[in-house]
Amino acid sequence: MTGKREPGAGRKPNGEFSGKSAVFSTRITPDLRALLEKESKQTGKSLSQIVERRLRDSFDQPDRWKRALGAEHVRALAYVVAKIATSLEIRTGRHWHKDAFTGSALKTALNIAMHYFGSWGEVRVPDRLEEQAARMQAASPGADFGKFMKDPADFGAQRANEFVAGIEFLETSNIRRSFIGDSEAFQSDEALAKFIVGTLQQGDEQ
Repeated sequence: MTGKREPGAGRKPNGEFSGKSAVFSTRITPDLRALLEKESKQTGKSLSQIVERRLRDSFDQPDRWKRALGAEHVRALAYVVAKIATSLEIRTGRHWHKDAFTGSALKTALNIAMHYFGSWGEVRVPDRLEEQAARMQAASPGADFGKFMKDPADFGAQRANEFVAGIEFLETSNIRRSFIGDSEAFQSDEALAKFIVGTLQQGDEQ
């Protein structure tokens, strides 16, 4: 006759989670259960692991967004971009990165939004950039670092070019074949860059 198991004497959990001893039971809809079971089959993970991962993600995701998208005012800008882009695409029936008309309309719309929310008083070079330019100039007297570091348009272009160079490096590493979904995009800067490349390069035609 089999004796009663001692507490905690059951089968040890495998996978990414360990030390699980607390039991949580709840009722869910059949549709949600079916979705969880489908993901379990697709990933090869147990239903318990899928549920725990999704619960953890619900708590971790805001911090991932903050790490990836920056402070609250920067995230607000990201939402402005998303809202305007979505509105334009609904009306044109085209993706902004696949259609020249929609892309041009988005660029103009974002300029207006930036002008509305931004600060457009006297343009003064921030102290931090003045100090950086001075240090770089002292290290390389023959160069003119003040040109691109003290002009907002040139400085913005330089930062954008650095971003594009990073994207092009990912593309040469065949990252465009490695698609990453929303749930993974904010785990790190590299994951976010892979999401951007994979989505914009592989996005469906509309």
